[in-house]
Parts: sequence; structure tokens; C-alpha cells
Amino acid sequence: MRLVVFSGTSEGHALCRFLSARGAVADVYVATEYGAAVMEPMPGVAVHEGRLDADGIAALVDAETLLVDATHPYAAAVTDNLRAACARTGAQYERLLRPALDAAGVAAVPDTAAAVAWLNAHPGKVLLTTGSKELEAYTAVEGWRERLYPRVLPSVPVLEKCTALGFAGAHIIAMQGPFSREMNAALLRQTGATILVTKDTGASGGFAEKLSAARETGVTVLVVARPCAENGRTLEEMQAYLAGKLGLAGPARAQRESLPRFPLFVSLAGKTCVVFGAGRIAARRIGVLRRFGARVVTVAPEDRACVGLTHCRGYEKSDLSGAFLAVAATDDRTVNRRIARDCAARDIPCSVADCAAASTFFFPAVCEGGGLTVGVVSDGSAHGKTAAAAKRIRTVLEEFDD
Repeated sequence: MRLVVFSGTSEGHALCRFLSARGAVADVYVATEYGAAVMEPMPGVAVHEGRLDADGIAALVDAETLLVDATHPYAAAVTDNLRAACARTGAQYERLLRPALDAAGVAAVPDTAAAVAWLNAHPGKVLLTTGSKELEAYTAVEGWRERLYPRVLPSVPVLEKCTALGFAGAHIIAMQGPFSREMNAALLRQTGATILVTKDTGASGGFAEKLSAARETGVTVLVVARPCAENGRTLEEMQAYLAGKLGLAGPARAQRESLPRFPLFVSLAGKTCVVFGAGRIAARRIGVLRRFGARVVTVAPEDRACVGLTHCRGYEKSDLSGAFLAVAATDDRTVNRRIARDCAARDIPCSVADCAAASTFFFPAVCEGGGLTVGVVSDGSAHGKTAAAAKRIRTVLEEFDD
């Protein structure tokens, strides 16, 4: 089963770390450049950036997909699109929830429009901590240029948006959280705000620190409620569920699986080896396999490197019938992952060109000379070293040809 995570929250980030540490392979989708930047490289986790509508999501998933919705609790439109795409394609939908917090003594409104109306009825400066997405709506607040101090992410697009809307530089607070109680209190005092506008972003979203700072400074808190009540799993519950559903390795086992690969040399004479893709990388793999006597089956929609296609089309599961090993070297990361999963289900060794973590064997740089054969691989993160080492080894082997 293919695992897809739509992230954008600290819980989604933590789930990705959990999955990577246990040897899972997942495609993770984030909406913005900032969302991609905060996701550090993790083995097995491929990060994709960009906003998708329901049709775009449906094109990515199928009935063999488990989709985890780890988007923000206020991103209701995204959640609606994810659910619609899963219903249309038969993909399994699971919601990762950020639990709400109890907040006594605050003013609450159902949405942004109601928050604007409330502010129009209550004078005073405002520390606005609801983000930049709905910032334009708050320009309907009377005297907003003097009253509002929006706290937003320090990214160029966000700052350009604030400027275009007419916010003065002295009123824009461009900072990256998380924010402590002390920092929130300092900003409330610095701006002279008597009102703090926020959303119920939960414990991991800094909601408790905002409430504590407001109590300390005597500031009124206006909370924009979550769009709707949802059913789902907490981070801990989702981790346990996925571990059982996908049979994930524990941390100790995952660490063992990250050990160097044993260089086993086997005969390929007459054995069927399937290569998916017909680009530059696939062509190199095909040449090596043929040189070692393999019966190479090639599958690709287009013969870009003139390798000689067995099947001029996309991947089909039946292509793996009778295969001794497979190489997934298409230009489509999703197809490569599907090939890897299908190979794993059939115990067929598979080398995935764009993901070391999904590979059950590493295709080596092959060096030959003087009756000797040497295979060089890295741990999946040092391709330049592999090429350099192979070049030096080939020079040494030339001495044995004399």
C-alpha cells in the first residue's frame, strides 16, 4: 500500500520523522515553499511542494493508497478536497488531528467575518495572530491601519502581501514561531494591544502560550473557532495505527536496515531482469545487465535513449512475472514507488533510481579488468564519491590487463 501524507503542521512533520525512522516510504505534500524548507531531508520521505485541488489530488492516489491528512485544523477547504479525492478514487483517508484546548474567559466567534464584526464593536489596538491567508478580510476593521498589528511568517510573498494591502512596516511583525509566553507578552506590551486575535491552534500551535500571555497583560482574547468538529487520530494514535497497518519496523530494526549492503555477486546469465524507463540512467543499467548475460525486458512509454523497448507503454504489474530483479528508473517518482511496492510483495529485488530507501538492492558502479569485477555503492547519499571511486578503481584494474 502506498503511503501519502498531506502535511503543513508540526504533527505532520513529527509523523514524517516517525515514518522515516522506521524504514517507511512516503510521499509528503506541502502547499508552500516554506513548508518544504522546514522539512529536513529524511530517508524514505519524498517532499512535493505546491497547492492541489481535488482533481490534482485524485490524480495522485488510487485504491491502493493510504492518505493521511495532517493539514492545519483551519485548512477546511484542503481537507474537503482530500476527502473528495479519496471518495472518488477509493483511497483510504485517515485524519491526523491536533486536539483542541479548553479556553475559559475568552470571546469566541465562528469565523473571520464574525471576528471583523466583533472588532468593529470593540475599540483598541489588536495583535493579530491568525496568519496571512485571511489578512485581507481584516482590512474591513474600522481604523485597521492604526489598530492592527499582524504577526506573520517572514517570507517574501507574505511580506509583499502585507505591503500590497497597505500595512505599514512598523505594524508588520514578521517572525517565525514557536512563541513563548514571554515573547507573546512582550509583543502585546510593545504594540500596546488590548486585544489578541487568535485561532485554537492547539498545544503544538502555541495557543496555551498566547492565553497565558494575555492573562498576564490583562488583554482580551478573541478566538476564531475551528471550522467544524472532526473525527480522527492524535499523533500518538496515528503512529500506532500506521505501525500496525503497514508493519513498520521498530527503531532498532530500522537502524539495522540502514547498515551497509552486502556485496553479493550472482550470475545473471539467462535470467529475466526488467528495467522500467528508457532515459539516461535506465540506458546505463540496461547496458550493464546485458553485458552480464541477463535477458533484459525494457518497459517505457517512449524510447528516449534508444535502448530497444520490449513494451512501449507504461508500467503494468504483469511486467514483473518471472523477473529475477527489477530496476525502477522512470521519470515519475510515483510510478517508481509503485514498482518498488509491487516488487516487495513478490520478493523481487528492486533498485529504485530516485530513492535509496525504497531500494532492496543498490545497483553498483561496475568496474572490470584483468579478470576482476568490482562493484561500488554508497549508502545512498554519496553518488559523487561512488563515481570518483569507480574511476580510480578502473585505473587500477587496467594494470591487470597487461
